[in-house]
Amino acid sequence: MSTFQPPKLSVELSLSTTTYSYSVPDPPTLSLTITSNADRPITLLTFQTAFHPRSGMTHDCFRIWDLTTDSAVKTTAIRVQRMPLSRARGSGDEEYLLTLQPSMPTTVFTRFARGNENMRPLCKAQAEKHREEAIRNKTARRSLFACGVDGLEPGHRYEVSVSKTPLWWVWGTKEEILVDPGGTDWGLYNVSPEELVLEYGEIRGVELLVEG
Repeated sequence: MSTFQPPKLSVELSLSTTTYSYSVPDPPTLSLTITSNADRPITLLTFQTAFHPRSGMTHDCFRIWDLTTDSAVKTTAIRVQRMPLSRARGSGDEEYLLTLQPSMPTTVFTRFARGNENMRPLCKAQAEKHREEAIRNKTARRSLFACGVDGLEPGHRYEVSVSKTPLWWVWGTKEEILVDPGGTDWGLYNVSPEELVLEYGEIRGVELLVEG
């Protein structure tokens, strides 16, 4: 494949279950399986994209459509200021560099809910009650907007899909991008991404029925 022809990705979205009940403490797992048709490795910067599902969950990378009411569900979006992304080996930002080998499917996944495994999902009515109590007690409170199954309504059927965004990418592997810590060229901004647009076709949405 010529370096002047960008690779194409095929992407499959899935949920570990098509039905979820709030009586179950663990939410479904959301997964993306990505395959590159390139003839050599490529590396993506997945920060705040669907290809890093955990950060993508709170950065408008996934859409939730209420099929019962035929309306969009407002989802949680978090905006924080942070240091520039680092390419230093061993830094926390290393996880945002994803290398895809030729024709080798790679799966990334996260819990389809807010927070970590210690935070149990709540339905919309419970989330609103929790927020009111937190305001009264002056404690940390959840967003009123949904995040995965957290904040959805029992008895409703939903479609979950991916919001497509442009992707930063380069030829080569993550190891070729990383540098030893302590140098002056630690910033990922020292790496110039490919100018050609990385193409990926339609990503089919998946349906989820939420029970009480």
